Amino acid sequence: MSAGKSRTRLWFLWHSWLAMPIWAFLFFICVTGTIAVVSTEITWLVDPSMRASGEGQPLPPSALIAAAEAAAPGGQVGSLSWGGSHMAVGAEMALPDGTYTTAWVNPVTGAVQGLSPGNSFRQFIRALHGWLMTFPTGWYLVTALAIPLVGSLVTGLVVYKRFWKSFYQPRIRWTQAPRVMWGDLHRVAGTWSIWFIAVISVTSLWFLIYIALFHLGIGLGGGKAPVMVARDQIPVSAVRPKTDADAVVAAAMAALPDMRLRYLRLPDTAYDTASVFGSSGQVPLLPDIVRINPYTAEVIAVEGGLEGSSGVELTRTIMRALHTGDFGGLPVKLIWFAFGSLMSLLVFSGMLIWTKRTARATVEAVRGLRTARASSNA
Repeated sequence: MSAGKSRTRLWFLWHSWLAMPIWAFLFFICVTGTIAVVSTEITWLVDPSMRASGEGQPLPPSALIAAAEAAAPGGQVGSLSWGGSHMAVGAEMALPDGTYTTAWVNPVTGAVQGLSPGNSFRQFIRALHGWLMTFPTGWYLVTALAIPLVGSLVTGLVVYKRFWKSFYQPRIRWTQAPRVMWGDLHRVAGTWSIWFIAVISVTSLWFLIYIALFHLGIGLGGGKAPVMVARDQIPVSAVRPKTDADAVVAAAMAALPDMRLRYLRLPDTAYDTASVFGSSGQVPLLPDIVRINPYTAEVIAVEGGLEGSSGVELTRTIMRALHTGDFGGLPVKLIWFAFGSLMSLLVFSGMLIWTKRTARATVEAVRGLRTARASSNA
């Protein structure tokens, strides 16, 4: 090989090596996203205060709020979250010093099992995965990975002929050389992850387009005015009336009897409604939200479902649910975790194969360049 061709080959290899950070970054995002799917369950495993047996009659919301505020004098509960019969109820409180803490209350006994000040592991790992804790720059960096991800999916299907055979004849040659074994793992993992890669790619691309249009001032439309309490329905008093949480939840359950209660948000201002979030099961990907007058416990609006939101809002909600796997309880989360792990393995194996191949080609190119120089000097 001539010296000129060897130099061209080296430039191409430099180009290949410079792509390495992109795939390493993609691997990092895949791993953090996989962990984020089950971040609540991971915290539940390591933090005993979040656990509950679920045996017995659950206490009303007012009792849970009273227990939480008694455990943190001066604290004011702003929301309650129910994670299932195996989890304690999380009561998020604002403290007098301006900080926040979450009290984990046993839903049956009312005992406060622990306090978790600051952000939770779930919030941390989701912020790290979603926007690298540097919004909006990190958001753009993460969602832009949808472009090479889609490209890899399409080119992989073109290059890997008759890929469907790996569905019923998966072949991984464990006893062969590492290069062969990792190649087999890459092909099998890629075949079984096609649907999952497509889901993650499309939803990530949606997040990228949505935020880009938002920052360009080109809204997609579909926004609705916030639901507020009418001015003439706000009582005039020297002391802010305390919201009857039990009446609020009862009104929401009367409006949607089949709804599984997940979250209660109490009003922050005099005009805010009390909001009850849940899932009725009618549309698994879409949550139900009941907006309630906190003074009279009357239902102001029922949102959610196919008829409760605009097309853009429906799309945004569905895209988020599909991306996070947060729409069918623990079974769906475990499926997303399994295929997220498989996708991480796919990226890692591809990166390893590519690195070995590029490293070998680099050594050969350097040798060729040295040989060409030696021949020209002879």
